[in-house]
Amino acid sequence: VMAQSTMPPKCDVLNQDELRKKLYQTFKDRGILDTLKTQLRNQLIHELMYPVLSGEVTPRSISVEGSALLIGASNSLVADHLQRCGYEYSLSVFFPESGLAKDKVFTMQDVLQLIRISPSSSLYKSLISGFDKENQKGR
Repeated sequence: VMAQSTMPPKCDVLNQDELRKKLYQTFKDRGILDTLKTQLRNQLIHELMYPVLSGEVTPRSISVEGSALLIGASNSLVADHLQRCGYEYSLSVFFPESGLAKDKVFTMQDVLQLIRISPSSSLYKSLISGFDKENQKGR
């Protein structure tokens, strides 16, 4: 008799799973879920990009004049990879987070010129012909 009196009443009580689902749907409906995901993603990116702040890693210096070019080329390679793999959602997140404009993505020729591979070399021709074949397959 004593054990029964300490149990909570059953009316209007959600179990843990129901509560979780209801909270999820409420957050989703109000746009809170997307905001939380964005904040979490940004925090994760910040932690990955700036581990120096926590003292885990010592900073590696990149020359200021070359860094914008290096970052632009690197971001272009990542964007090209995401596009070739069909990762449209990742690409839609990558462009705004990287600051890379869709019309400013380096071409394969730009990247090869940047790393000083001569257009007359067999390596250059091989990479460009492979790149052109990949583009034709995707269409």
